[in-house]
Amino acid sequence: MLRIRSPSIAVEAQFRTNAVTTVTGMILGLIGAVLIGASDCIARVTTQRVSNSVLILAIMAISSLLLTIWLTATSDFPPFQLWAWLASALSGALNVIALYLLYLALARGPVAVASPAASTFAVILVIMNALSGEPWTMLQGFAIVLVFAGVSMLSRQAPGTDTANSSSYSTEWLQKTAVLGLGAALAIALRMFLAQEATAELGALHGLYLNRLFAMAACAILLIAQLAFSQTLQVPHDAATIKLVVAQSLLEMSALGVFLAGSFYGGRVSAGIGFSAFAAAAVIIARIFLGEMIGWWRALWISVIGLGVILAIVGSPP
Repeated sequence: MLRIRSPSIAVEAQFRTNAVTTVTGMILGLIGAVLIGASDCIARVTTQRVSNSVLILAIMAISSLLLTIWLTATSDFPPFQLWAWLASALSGALNVIALYLLYLALARGPVAVASPAASTFAVILVIMNALSGEPWTMLQGFAIVLVFAGVSMLSRQAPGTDTANSSSYSTEWLQKTAVLGLGAALAIALRMFLAQEATAELGALHGLYLNRLFAMAACAILLIAQLAFSQTLQVPHDAATIKLVVAQSLLEMSALGVFLAGSFYGGRVSAGIGFSAFAAAAVIIARIFLGEMIGWWRALWISVIGLGVILAIVGSPP
């Protein structure tokens, strides 16, 4: 007997499918947030021992080598598609700029200011989409104000702090760290957008691989330019630092790979919601492993920033 599915059943099935897709994207995004948070905490140490250009080149070279070995073994190299490769090239170059600014912010510290400032990339994506003609909502406008207010307050001392007689960072120091973090956020936003564009055409693995290759090439050019101007560069010498650099490379590569997989299989918005939590992950990991104090003031404004980022993405037009 022929059975006709009622519209209500079809709608319910579609709703469940959408719900599963959203949850998948959010979970993968959250995993990426934890991985990049751990990478940022390692960067707090490595950026004080290794020059940024050397560190970024090492990170990209290690991940590119591992991915090349895997793709060679599986005979699965990315096919040439002009827009996807161009987007990957631009994303790779922006990746170097983003990491350079982020590592400068992390080297200055504290992580509790650098990472939340960089996490505003999600809100910047909303602004970019609005300027390009995409529809936006009042909730997103409120979220933008909320996030940037949170970053501004995060870069100030808690009320009643005596900076002259304490080991706390000065307001000027925190503000410069926040500015570097915001610069990284702008580069990250455009980098993520272009990486997602390439991933939509090629898939997560191929998008990740091209991003690594082009980022390595861009960083190599930067390094050659620095050497041409006779700049002194620090390279990792001791075994402990080399191990940290390798771990940082694996974490950074895995974080971007999981995020792109979440964007491809679970949707860009849901993956962005999960990944935007990396600031909170970095602060918590820094508290556990680096002993950085958070305090009620930073905890308050980190929560405000997190709320704003979530509202910016959840408030997307239907």
